[in-house]
Amino acid sequence: MKRTRFFGLLLTAAAGLAAVFMLNACQPDAVGSYQSPLMPTETIFSQATKRSLAYEGVRRNPVILIHGLLGARLEDPASGNEFWGTFSPVLPDRDNLKLLSVPMSWGKPLRELSNNTRASFLLDTVSIRVIGLEFSMYAYEPLVHAIKEAGYVQEGSEEHMEKGHCPSFFVFYYDWRRSIAENAIELGKFIRAKQAQLQAEYHVRYGASPDTIRFDLMGHSLGGLVARYYMRYGELPLPDEGAPDPAITWAGAENVGKLIQIGTPNAGYLDTVTELVNGLRLQPGAPLYPAAVIGTFPSYYEMMPFPQFDAVRKAIPGKSEEESIARGEAVDLYDLNTWIRYKWGLANPDFDADLQWLLPDVKTAVERRHVALEHLQKCLSSAKRIASMLSTPDPKDSDVFQMIFIGDSVPTSSLALVDEDGGLRVVRYDSGDGKVSAVSARADLRNPDRPGAWGPRMESPVRWNSVIHVSGAHMGITQAPDFLHNMRFYLVQFPDKNED
Repeated sequence: MKRTRFFGLLLTAAAGLAAVFMLNACQPDAVGSYQSPLMPTETIFSQATKRSLAYEGVRRNPVILIHGLLGARLEDPASGNEFWGTFSPVLPDRDNLKLLSVPMSWGKPLRELSNNTRASFLLDTVSIRVIGLEFSMYAYEPLVHAIKEAGYVQEGSEEHMEKGHCPSFFVFYYDWRRSIAENAIELGKFIRAKQAQLQAEYHVRYGASPDTIRFDLMGHSLGGLVARYYMRYGELPLPDEGAPDPAITWAGAENVGKLIQIGTPNAGYLDTVTELVNGLRLQPGAPLYPAAVIGTFPSYYEMMPFPQFDAVRKAIPGKSEEESIARGEAVDLYDLNTWIRYKWGLANPDFDADLQWLLPDVKTAVERRHVALEHLQKCLSSAKRIASMLSTPDPKDSDVFQMIFIGDSVPTSSLALVDEDGGLRVVRYDSGDGKVSAVSARADLRNPDRPGAWGPRMESPVRWNSVIHVSGAHMGITQAPDFLHNMRFYLVQFPDKNED
């Protein structure tokens, strides 16, 4: 009887204690609470943070935003025509599609192929025209706003031009169709020009003339690869065919304080292959940009999945999908014969109708096919070289703080099977941002399907100083609360590795 009463009292006490916890959990005010489960969505800036955000001077590295694939408006200076940046429910006409393509010419290296079109400005919003009406959707505008909210003054803004503040935020917009190496060279020129500009500004405003002005680079998607190439190799062009890979010199790193990547495909992504084969559709219901046009872009090939992943495998006739995934032979995406064998992209003989208006001066189908295949070979060679150079492990730690924000909450294509007739189908999805898998963003080169090529810890050629996973799609990462909280801290308050 006494034992029963004791347990009754114990249960009553436990119930009372639970009730106290439940009552506390229901309280909206978490101030002073050890147990409150509240998860506020708004950030409260500390006094130290407020002062850091408000600081202007030589100890704040200026920041350069580097957009990703498709992320800059393109124009034809000769006509003033903007042929990328405003979209409609119908495919652009052939004249605009030809402007969008990178010219193909027999015997000329990729770097010499140009139709004199150029990137004109950041794609901050996407303009959509429907029946004479124009609508806008956010692209990079929220990220630009977030950087400005962190206390940076954008070049050309009202704060800079009218209120007299020193610019500390620059946008490097570039021709995202062209090779990573070409755009890294352009980034180097851009940095040198801004260094000279700021040297003069600092001397007048602060009476200071620092020997080196280092920039913090923020690269989204392809922009992160351009930044990585620049840091490792500076303004070095790709070596000629047959020459060895160059040594990593960190030639560009001396001008960089931090590199912050966002959703960068450091080991490629599978959608590049499917879009090179089938064409590009920006979203469901949008017009399909022809594969013959997309196939002229060197940048697309340079972001194909790196060879370590065996991301495209041959389907085994008569066998199940699971067996083909497990035992199917890996496809060499950098081999021209692969593209000819499966009639992919520019190697598809059915594309001659498109090649006729892409190559109006080439008279016969046979000659057009020779030009297209040579262009494809040049793009594949460039891509193989880029994959090799960016997969080489850092020989030593650089003086640059390297971090990346990675989306890990959207199923992302990671493995495809190809049938005997060249049909390509995605059969596996992995954690990612819908475009870039988390594994690729980390440049984690382990392959769980390849015996002996997997271990329990990340193996990356990049010596990351910080890797942060957030919930967000490929562009949505830039608006995720966790990204905004951490971006502000690392960009504004976290010290550079080379600071005294």
